[in-house]
Amino acid sequence: MPTREKIRQFIMNELVADGSGSELSDTVLLIDSGVIDSLGIMSLLGFLEENFSIQISGEDLVPDNFATISTISDFVAQKSL
Repeated sequence: MPTREKIRQFIMNELVADGSGSELSDTVLLIDSGVIDSLGIMSLLGFLEENFSIQISGEDLVPDNFATISTISDFVAQKSL
């Protein structure tokens, strides 16, 4: 399964309680639209580190890296190099 789909599935299954994530496109602003909150970010970070074998540092914790599924996927690809 492609990285974007793994990330989307995690967000839909673990972070979107009401099932409204069925329309979650690659460009939806996750934090701004309320899909992910601060606790959701922490869960997402753990998921990314565990599933993609990357280390996320404090320097990486900028909104641009976690704005959309697309930016998260690009961030994971960059960290995996």
